[in-house]
Amino acid sequence: MFRILLAVILMTIAAPALAHDFERCEKGEIALVEEALVGAEKIALRAAVSIGDTPEYRRWFGPYSKNNAASVRASFKSIYTAINENEIKIVCANIGEEDCDSEMYANVWTHDHFAINLCPSFFEMPRMYAFPSGSIEMENGSREGTIIHEMSHFDVVARTEDICYSRSACSERALVDLEVLIDNADSYQYFAEDISYLQ
Repeated sequence: MFRILLAVILMTIAAPALAHDFERCEKGEIALVEEALVGAEKIALRAAVSIGDTPEYRRWFGPYSKNNAASVRASFKSIYTAINENEIKIVCANIGEEDCDSEMYANVWTHDHFAINLCPSFFEMPRMYAFPSGSIEMENGSREGTIIHEMSHFDVVARTEDICYSRSACSERALVDLEVLIDNADSYQYFAEDISYLQ
């Protein structure tokens, strides 16, 4: 009986958080990134279980179909698993390094799995819940959402592309032009952020 109880207790204890690899990052930057990774994991999971024929789905992914929804759900599960189960390499790059310019938040090489280059602008982004949903400060999303965006690009995760950027541009393409955006990285970011505000 004691062995069974011990096994149950051990199974319910959360696994320790993975140690991530940071290059060229200052202590304060590391703290912000670690917070963003924890938040991104949570909102990716919420998003995965919230896929359905909803206004939020149509706003970011376009017209609903069961097949497209299944693809989006599978991609969110892959994003969640990638964050949850892998050591992530974070490079804090300056302008002119790792293809960073003054307007870029982050970037990845899709074949260099789980390595994310963060540009200086990333650290100026708001964290989730710092501003109300729909506020101008959230037009380009949050640090947590940016992690989801970048993770979705990897060819072993969701193979997304950058079809459009910004909330206004992407929602117009999905809602007005009725374009299917299940391969757009920003759609995953904004859907996850919006769903997190509803829960």
